[in-house]
Amino acid sequence: MAEKVRLNKVIDLLQRGQPVFSYGTVMNGNFDELMAISRADYDMAIIETEHQGFDFSTLRNSLQYLVNRKRIAEKGNLQPDVVPFVRVPPYTREYGHNQWVIKQTLDLGPYGLVLPHLDSVEGAQAAVRAARYPQLPGVADAAPEGQRGWWSSLAPHYWGLDAQEYHDAADVWPLDPDGELLLMGIVENVRGIDNLRDILRQVKGLGAVWAGPGDLSVSMGKRGNSAHPEVEEALLNILAICKEFDVPCAVGLSPNADVEKRLEQGFRIIMVPPARSLDSLSRGRQAAGRSG
Repeated sequence: MAEKVRLNKVIDLLQRGQPVFSYGTVMNGNFDELMAISRADYDMAIIETEHQGFDFSTLRNSLQYLVNRKRIAEKGNLQPDVVPFVRVPPYTREYGHNQWVIKQTLDLGPYGLVLPHLDSVEGAQAAVRAARYPQLPGVADAAPEGQRGWWSSLAPHYWGLDAQEYHDAADVWPLDPDGELLLMGIVENVRGIDNLRDILRQVKGLGAVWAGPGDLSVSMGKRGNSAHPEVEEALLNILAICKEFDVPCAVGLSPNADVEKRLEQGFRIIMVPPARSLDSLSRGRQAAGRSG
């Protein structure tokens, strides 16, 4: 019998100890760019709705432009080559009142969410609860209680599954080892760094952490200077905490950044410059032994 292939390529790579190369963020509704990304060698792309473009109808179309039927046919399974994630607008601490944003975003079919300003245990738990369906009583991963509402229309169709298959697959990894949804929180303020150990110790539904220098630099009084040495030190502190809990850590690159250095430091998700400037992507894949 053929080995079962994960639907979420990002989780598949992380489980096999391979680095993940992401486009970073592409604006919701930038269909030409999304179509170009679907033909590139990225492993994932993050559709941006935090700072602009928060419109569900546009997001539904954006997700379609990342579908590359030729690559799916050549691969012979349902795993997309470029996995769609969405960065949602609310800060993580707001999900006690904004579960509907996670619900309606996931109902369109992305395989993961990026959660801004991960800075509290309570906010992280609320995000996990909002992203998962209620579990059967007594199962090993029943907690935290899932609160995602059931709608069987768009997401199963986008994944190529029937409704029950989607229900079983669409749980958060690694809380559910077989789950195909990945939640990545952005640590981008000092409070988030201070609370990160508690978050990772108590919340098992986070699949990755993004060390975000932009807002972090503002939080540290550096006024957007993400290249400041103290900001770099803070990023490496986030990385060290993630390593302590064996949680993949993501980092973004500037066009001239040393991608090999970031891989050597232990970052497992690398966000490289846009598709029209592929040097960091190609060098990163070569450094990771994935140039084929």
